[in-house]
Amino acid sequence: MPIQQEGALESCRRIETMLREVQQLVLIPGTETLAECQTQLGMIAASLETVHQYMAKEAMTGDGTAPAVPQDNAAIRQTLQQIQRSARKLKAQFDHGSNYCMGLLQLRLGTGYSAHGLPVLIPSQARSSFEG
Repeated sequence: MPIQQEGALESCRRIETMLREVQQLVLIPGTETLAECQTQLGMIAASLETVHQYMAKEAMTGDGTAPAVPQDNAAIRQTLQQIQRSARKLKAQFDHGSNYCMGLLQLRLGTGYSAHGLPVLIPSQARSSFEG
């Protein structure tokens, strides 16, 4: 679906809102929550791709008959910068959660750390033996 300049701003604001919702969702641990976050992040990525394609197309036309290029629109630029800040904050939240989970695994199953600083887990032992 083609985006007009007003639609691009509206799309960017919707994306920004969706990112804020995901930031709140990840505060509630659970597999259902993570599945919902994954779905929403997929929709956000698709929406960002659509906006990107629109902006690239507008930048290429540049013949003066098309509306102003969205990058030149201060409201769109500001909203895109907020999306970028929100995405960075969300990445930090996911990194923190991942590190926390790895720390729990390390405490439970760990034997130390590798030369590269990564946790070394105890190799799983066979649960049954087929020996004589």
